[in-house]
Amino acid sequence: MTNMMNVLIVEDDPMVSAINQQYLKRIIPSAQLSLTQTDNGAHALSILKQQPVDLVLLDVYMPKLSGSEVLTELMRLEIHPQVIMLTAANDTDHVKAAIDYGVLDYLIKPFTFDRFEQSVTKFLQIHQSLKNTGPLAQKDLDQLFTTPSSQSSQLPQTLPKGLSRLSLERVLTAIQPLQAPFSVQDAAQAAKLSRISTKKYLDYLIDTHQLSSSIKYLAVGRPLTVYQFVN
Repeated sequence: MTNMMNVLIVEDDPMVSAINQQYLKRIIPSAQLSLTQTDNGAHALSILKQQPVDLVLLDVYMPKLSGSEVLTELMRLEIHPQVIMLTAANDTDHVKAAIDYGVLDYLIKPFTFDRFEQSVTKFLQIHQSLKNTGPLAQKDLDQLFTTPSSQSSQLPQTLPKGLSRLSLERVLTAIQPLQAPFSVQDAAQAAKLSRISTKKYLDYLIDTHQLSSSIKYLAVGRPLTVYQFVN
């Protein structure tokens, strides 16, 4: 259970909440995802007082307690989950309140899955890095504070629809230490992304001639597609 990701969705529109849940399940494997949902800020605050939460997806305009008021209370109570704002509120006051709290990201509705994936992938990157109790190397800090890495600078500026640079870099970083040949499952576990998302990036790396694939025949079961870097 230590690998479970505890996510709280705070959204009063049931349809938007359902979309957020679907998006999350496309990025984080279901076996590693623990989801809690509420439709008002007061209940969200109660949940955050009672149980550990890694990530909050927070709307602003809600009954009983607004998202900005939730942030103010979290600061007062010294409760510090990572927060991504998902809201229609684009005025300066609400944005300033979010910046003062130190939210991870701020997405204006309606947002695309690509933009949502980029935000959640950044959270996963930070969460994984900070799980280690030892000292961090400069390259780790560069990733946390979004300083472009040499690997990132070599990536194309534009990618096919449905792919994000941040997720591509995450997959590349994860698969480089893997012993070749490796499977989609190996890559997904290393990148801590779903198999579906990981497969998209492996396919892209094949299309751009960075990876090659082959079929591995097993003694039992169906053949397995495996990958390795092109020399």
